[in-house]
Amino acid sequence: MDVLSAAERVGFAERDRERFVGWGTGPQLPENAEELMEYCGVAEADRREMLAARPDPDRDPEWWAITSAMAGEVEQELGRPIPPTGFRGWPAVPRDTSAVGLFAGAWALLASLPRLRELHSERGVPESVTVATVAALGGVMQTHRHLFGRAGVGLMPLWSPPLRFRGTDYEIGRHAFTRTELGMGDGVSGHVLSMHIPPIGPLDAQQSEESVATAVESFRRWYPEEPIAGLVCHSWLLDPQLAEYLRPESNIIRFQSRFDLLPLLPPDDPTEGDRELMRLGLHLAVPPHPLTEEDLAAVPQDTTLRRAFVSHLRAGRHWYLRTGMLKGWS
Repeated sequence: MDVLSAAERVGFAERDRERFVGWGTGPQLPENAEELMEYCGVAEADRREMLAARPDPDRDPEWWAITSAMAGEVEQELGRPIPPTGFRGWPAVPRDTSAVGLFAGAWALLASLPRLRELHSERGVPESVTVATVAALGGVMQTHRHLFGRAGVGLMPLWSPPLRFRGTDYEIGRHAFTRTELGMGDGVSGHVLSMHIPPIGPLDAQQSEESVATAVESFRRWYPEEPIAGLVCHSWLLDPQLAEYLRPESNIIRFQSRFDLLPLLPPDDPTEGDRELMRLGLHLAVPPHPLTEEDLAAVPQDTTLRRAFVSHLRAGRHWYLRTGMLKGWS
């Protein structure tokens, strides 16, 4: 069964089905799956449920085709940085999806792990960095269970995990860094590292600075053919409106002070930043519909950030994803 037909049959919307165009087929699912899951930091309960939801080509032909196609994209892009045109993450699966569908993305990533480990070894990446990087799989499963009360990874769009398992994104200390090509309208003009802030604890300033310093030195050794022109961050954390609510000495405001902001490009969807802050900053499930007063009333008011989120939206305003260039990184 071809992947586009499979995606239509399991209920992906037309826009999401377009994401599957051009994908090949990936490596076979591993026989030592439980061992690889443990390597990726997958909790025991999630390992059991994932093993029970292993796709079968005869029983689950649609999800088998989709899983194979996702693994095929990882294989096809192995070792490549994000191009100037960007990367669109894997779409969330339909809400009524079976357990097999909820774990399809996880199986695709797990199938790609052996080749990723070979790539890291060839590039001189320490195994400690590999382990920290692929632990994103276990982390996503924990977040998925927390947000939706169901095991799996599929109800959230997956952006970082596919990049990690293809050797594009690495977790080094407090931050993750994505190898990204810089385009100036005529092909590739240089290379930057895109910084991310995984939800692994406080955004400590010293840990952040150490992470950046280690990453710059490491990528210069691992990818000498990609000289670093700068470090960039695109995040709700850089929205200067946060300074209206947070103390100047807070970790978030101190983090913002290290960047030169680029001008705001109005998003096509003005609620994009609201939804990202709710999901990534507040660690709450984002409803499939525009946020209502009822949704805002359900947000716990136990932190300054959560109180700021609600009062800001009730005032008729929006939060924004902002882009900044790190100062003095070299």
